[in-house]
Amino acid sequence: MTTAVDIRDVTKIYSPGSNQAVKALDNVSLTINDNEFFTLLGPSGCGKTTLLRLIAGFEQVSGGEIMLFDKEIENLEPNRRPVNTVFQHYALFPHMTVANNVAFGLERLKKPKPEIKATVERVLTLVKMKELGDRRPNQLSGGQQQRVALARALAPSPKVLLLDEPLSALDLKLRQAMREELKQLQRETGITFVFVTHDQEEALAMSDRIAVMSNGEIQQIGRPTDIYEHPVNRFVADFIGDTNFLDGEIVDLNDDLVTCRIGAQSLFETENSGHHKVGDQVTLFLRPEKIMLSVVDEANDSGKRPGKVKNLVYLGNQAAYTVDMGDGIELTAQARPREDGELPFAIGDPIAVSFSARALKVLAQ
Repeated sequence: MTTAVDIRDVTKIYSPGSNQAVKALDNVSLTINDNEFFTLLGPSGCGKTTLLRLIAGFEQVSGGEIMLFDKEIENLEPNRRPVNTVFQHYALFPHMTVANNVAFGLERLKKPKPEIKATVERVLTLVKMKELGDRRPNQLSGGQQQRVALARALAPSPKVLLLDEPLSALDLKLRQAMREELKQLQRETGITFVFVTHDQEEALAMSDRIAVMSNGEIQQIGRPTDIYEHPVNRFVADFIGDTNFLDGEIVDLNDDLVTCRIGAQSLFETENSGHHKVGDQVTLFLRPEKIMLSVVDEANDSGKRPGKVKNLVYLGNQAAYTVDMGDGIELTAQARPREDGELPFAIGDPIAVSFSARALKVLAQ
C-alpha cells in the first residue's frame, strides 16, 4: 500500500523561546495511505488544523519531518507541493464567475486553453455545478459555493486534498448531504483526502480511518468502528459519541470474564481483555444504545437489573433516559417511541435494565 503522507515525530512550537511559546503539536507521527479518506478529529485547539497547515506548507515544522509520497517537502513552497486546500470559508473570488474561479489555478500553471476548458467542464460536472458556470459566488447558496471551492481545488489534479472543516458553515441537512457527496467524490477521483473536523458524527460517517487528537498529541488512530467500539482511553471514549463511565474494582476474573464491583455492592461482568488483575481500580464504559430497557416483569426478569427513570430527553426518533440503578449508579440509555409515537416510559417508572457482558468494556487507560 502506497503511503501518501508520512508524518514523522513532528513538533510545532509557536513563538519559541519566548514567554508566549505554545506547543501546538508534540512529537506527532502518523501515516496516511494513498486513496484514503483520512480524518483529523478533535476539539478546538488540539492541533489538527496546525498539522494540516504543515502539510500544505503554510507553516514550518519546529522538529521532525513530513514526507509526501516518499519525498521530503520541508523546503518546498506551498505552490510547489502536490496538494490543494479547501478552507472553512471558501475564499472564492467574488468578481469571477464559477468557471473562472475553477480555471484560476490552471491558468497560473500556464496550462493550454483547450485543456483548461476541458478540465473546468469535467470538474464542474463532477461536483454537479456544470450548469452554473456563468454565475458569480454571490448568486450561489452555501452548498453551491462549497462545490465550487472543491472543483477549484480538484482542477489541478492534486495528489492530496486538504479539507479544513469545509462543512461547518452549512446547515444540518445540507451538511449531512454533503458528507455523502464528499465521500463519493473521493472514491471517484482516487485522490487522498485529509479532512479536519471537530464533529464526531461527520468523522464516523465519511472516514476510512480517523486520528483522534487532544492537546497536540495523537490519542488513537483507527477505523471508525475501532475508534467507537474500542477506544484506548477515557478521552477517546468520551469524545466519540455518548457513553456511560463507571468506576469500579476488579474482584474476580477467569479466562472469559472479569467481575467488577461498582458502588458498594453492585457486581457487573465484562469480557476479560487480559490486561488486568484482581484488585485493579478500573474505568468501564457502556454505550447508551447497548442498554435494553423493558417493563418490569418479575416472571421474565432473570438477568435484568431493576431501575427507575429519573429523567428523559425526547429526540424525535428516540428518547434518552437517565436511569437510577441504586447504589449511586446512574445510566443513560436509549429507547425508541412506540408505533403510535408515544414514549415507552415516563419519569418515575420502574424499569428493567439489561446489557451483555460484551457491551460493558474496561478501558485500557
